[in-house]
Amino acid sequence: MYEITQMMQQKKVSQKEARRLLILNALKKQEIQRMQIEADEISIDQQIDAAANMKGVSRDEFVANMVSDGYSYEELRSFYQNYVQEELLVQKILSNNIKIVDEKELKRYYETHQDEFSMPKEVTIVQYISQNPKALARAMNNPSSKVSGVEKREERVVLKGINPNIAQMFAQTPKGQFTQIVNNGGMALAFFIKDKQGNDLMPFDQIKPMIMQQVVLSRKDKILQEYYDRLLASAIIVEIRN
Repeated sequence: MYEITQMMQQKKVSQKEARRLLILNALKKQEIQRMQIEADEISIDQQIDAAANMKGVSRDEFVANMVSDGYSYEELRSFYQNYVQEELLVQKILSNNIKIVDEKELKRYYETHQDEFSMPKEVTIVQYISQNPKALARAMNNPSSKVSGVEKREERVVLKGINPNIAQMFAQTPKGQFTQIVNNGGMALAFFIKDKQGNDLMPFDQIKPMIMQQVVLSRKDKILQEYYDRLLASAIIVEIRN
């Protein structure tokens, strides 16, 4: 009963809705276990770094503030571990729905959302690479400083000839900002977008997987609602039978 009351206060919902949310949270945890979804340490660190950036403070300051508010460092990491696992669960649910998108729907989405599939012809990037993700994060927070263990290399990239997902990441990252950190063979990489030149519409046949992702994302709320409703319905049936 305490958990229901706490949920009612946190979410400002009725007792019935609070109970539904608690059941749904438990079902999500079961799905995460069933699918063997793990949150690696790098992903957890990235979320903590992102939270610190949103607050406009350093990582150490953010952690210190959370500890002063009554959270232990272990509780903080556990919170972001759960967050990462839920995000990965959402990705798995959405990826399982890609197969239901047909060719006509892909073309229709492509033709009506061409701005999403237009990208610069070339970008000038500064690649940051390190074996130490924490050192990489420090370098990204202080681009003008030299951080030990982090290599930087500037290059000009023609987007038409590279992996479409990487090309889209470069295209979607605003000029003057970093991409997300990516892992490549044990190395952590991030790219600073220094400049963009020209503009091209990517050919339909080359980017079908990317279009599928966008179509599924456009249906995200509906797909998740239907998936969670099925989980809740099965849980309620089991509860009634028991």
